[in-house]
Amino acid sequence: KMKLVIIFFLALIILGVLAWFFFFRSEGYKINVSQSAVVKEMRELNRLETASFTIEKIIEAGTQGNAFNEFLFGDRVLLIAHGEVIAGLDLSQLSEKDIILRESEIRLELPAPEILFVRIDNHKTRVYDRERGVLTKGDKDLEAEARQAAEKEIRKAACEINILDEASGNARKQLTALFNTLGFTKVVLVIPEARCE
Repeated sequence: KMKLVIIFFLALIILGVLAWFFFFRSEGYKINVSQSAVVKEMRELNRLETASFTIEKIIEAGTQGNAFNEFLFGDRVLLIAHGEVIAGLDLSQLSEKDIILRESEIRLELPAPEILFVRIDNHKTRVYDRERGVLTKGDKDLEAEARQAAEKEIRKAACEINILDEASGNARKQLTALFNTLGFTKVVLVIPEARCE
């Protein structure tokens, strides 16, 4: 009796395997990369950050006047500012007309690179020196103004060392590699030049 039960279960297992093999087995994978799917995925990246520079600047801010006036009412701050500049592409601007697909080829017109943000690192930025005249408590907003000036100077320094060219080159490498992994053998990326201000 026990042998019959074992044989019955073995028969069921064999039938199940055969049914799966003939009726439910996958015929392999088919990959379909549609134009709108590419645009949707690219848009979800939103901002593609491709260049990051860390810059340190010394900023001096304060009153200007003759020595006597400065001795009495002067207020000066020397700030060592540490900041980061991130550049890349704003992919939210992409639309379907910017992408052309032909079998294993893709042509993509991208937005120009831009500085995405400038950030002052408050932990590393510090006041190196602060001098006040003998008859003044100083301007409470002077350090904040120095930090704003530092942000502008850090942005300007990033432009001078061609951060946008770096961002454009890195975007080209990263996106070409991405599309190659998706199966595209020819990738044409059009990235306009941009002015850094």
